[in-house]
Order: sequence, then C-alpha cells, then structure tokens
Amino acid sequence: MSGKLAVAAIWCMVAALSLKFVSAWGSLPDRVAVHFGMSMQPNGWSSKSWLAVIALAAVIGQAALGTWLVLRLGTLGSFFPWTQVLTSAVLVCAFWQVITYNANKTPFHAFWVFGPMVVLFASLAVFFGDLMLRMSKR
Repeated sequence: MSGKLAVAAIWCMVAALSLKFVSAWGSLPDRVAVHFGMSMQPNGWSSKSWLAVIALAAVIGQAALGTWLVLRLGTLGSFFPWTQVLTSAVLVCAFWQVITYNANKTPFHAFWVFGPMVVLFASLAVFFGDLMLRMSKR
C-alpha cells in the first residue's frame, strides 16, 4: 500500500466516524456504555459528550501520528503504511460499535474490533520480521 493511499484511508475513517457521531447524536442517551466486559455486556459508563471527545481525540490523534509516521518512515517497508491503516481501523471499529450499541440498542459485536486487531497483529509480526531480515542483511 502506498503512503498516500494509506494517509487518505486513515483520514477517510476519521471522517466516517465523525459522520457516524453526527448522525447518531440524537439517538444517543445522555449516559452511554463505553466499556464492555468479556461477555460483551457494558461495565463502564460515561456521558455522550465525553464519549465524543475521547473517541474523536483518539482517532484524530492516531490519524495525525499515523500520517506523520507514514510520511517519515513509510520507506521501512510496504507493510508499514498498512499497519497504520489497520491501527486506525481498530480504533474506528471499536468506537463505531460503541456508538451503534448505544444509539440502536444492538448487541456489541466483538468481531468488528477483534477481527481488525488480529489482522493488525499479524501485519505487525510480518512487518517486524521483514525489518529484522533486512537489518540482518546489512
């Protein structure tokens, strides 16, 4: 994945989550579930305003960091931009599920969080393995 495509994908996910918040804002209760236990039942609560601040700060912060890393370190390998996109995807998917759970009263689907996490960790293993191989050849 090219660095420019990765950066565009990261910021598109930020925009999508922002639109999700805007469209769901009226459906969110004042007190929202923000943390879920192993049984995917809520066990932590917050105000919807605080959820928005934390979620948007996290995804925008990661997008800014990911953009900087891709533009500065993207030459480390073809997997590096991909790992930044996956990191953004994990965050966006997690917050998306929290919004959907609270706005629509639908179950929290852990697959949409853990699926991207598994792919991210596999990509990181490949990235670091590739990086170690290249460094050992020097």
